Amino acid sequence: MIEQRRTALVSVAAACALIALKLATGLATDSLGLLSEAVHSGTDLVAALLTLFAVGVAVRPADRAHPYGHGKAEHLAALAEAAILVLVSLFLAYRALGHLVGSSESRVDPTWWALLVVGIVMVIDVSRMAVSLRAAQRFQSPAMQANALHFGSDLAGSTAVLAGLLLARAGYPEGDSVAALFVALLVLLAAGRLMRQNVDVLMDRVPPEAEAAARRAIEELEPAVQLRRLRMRQAAGRHFADVVIGVPPGAAVGQGHAVADAVEAVVHEALPESDVVVHVEPQ
Repeated sequence: MIEQRRTALVSVAAACALIALKLATGLATDSLGLLSEAVHSGTDLVAALLTLFAVGVAVRPADRAHPYGHGKAEHLAALAEAAILVLVSLFLAYRALGHLVGSSESRVDPTWWALLVVGIVMVIDVSRMAVSLRAAQRFQSPAMQANALHFGSDLAGSTAVLAGLLLARAGYPEGDSVAALFVALLVLLAAGRLMRQNVDVLMDRVPPEAEAAARRAIEELEPAVQLRRLRMRQAAGRHFADVVIGVPPGAAVGQGHAVADAVEAVVHEALPESDVVVHVEPQ
């Protein structure tokens, strides 16, 4: 938990620094691309704060009111982040299209130090994405994974902004607006992907790969076990399995318990850190 919170705190600090850097440079150069990226980094800050909250809630142990734990807090945080991204992307698209269709004029001033700022931002984006990816893989954290995806879109957006500034420096000021529009579309695509993934979890959609792994492990168990039902759900990278197996009618209580333990063990081996409940019925 300490390392997860440290990663989230680093994301908060980096988002604050990037907002100040992009906003100041965007205002100084009248670059819509940089201003768009500043707003995009504003959503990073919100996302990082949501992740910090979610990580603290998700690791709480199960209690009487939440027998399955608090893991879905991370998915709620990621879904809230996606909703914010949709609103931001629509706003950015409106501003960029206004410049491109001529309803407002682009007055971008692509100075050399603005290009340097974008280069620094890109280095920070790469480091944040790498840190979040490592944390997501280590802790199987959806919120950290959402942050890594978000930071990846930041890197692509920063690259587009750099290209737009270079075009404006070459005498094509509309390049900055095209970059801003690209950032808006990038954000919208990322938001849609996050919404789909986290709604699936919140609606208890069956994780197909995990279900196949659990079913295969039970079917390969020796001696063979009659699998009557397998229900699965997931939250915060942890799988929950509800298994019903059949045993011979004459089996003693101890035999049925031993079979249930064997089923639980093979599912745990196939899906580490999973929560498995096995119900035994006579064949």
